[in-house]
Amino acid sequence: MNQPRLFSIVREADATGISGTGHVLDGVIFHTGQVVVCWRSNFGSITIFENWDAFENVHLKAHPENKAKVMFHD
Repeated sequence: MNQPRLFSIVREADATGISGTGHVLDGVIFHTGQVVVCWRSNFGSITIFENWDAFENVHLKAHPENKAKVMFHD
């Protein structure tokens, strides 16, 4: 992969009650494999993950009840 890959997360629920539902974050996967995400909530922040697995484990697999969907913008 040579070009950054853009994505968004859309979810139906919010288990923590902090970041909300709907379109909650935007992100990019870089050619290095690093993932950078920017939250769209009132408590927005930017986070860098070493790779997709790290991001997925923290924000998708940890809360399956959120029914989050990854939308890639290819």
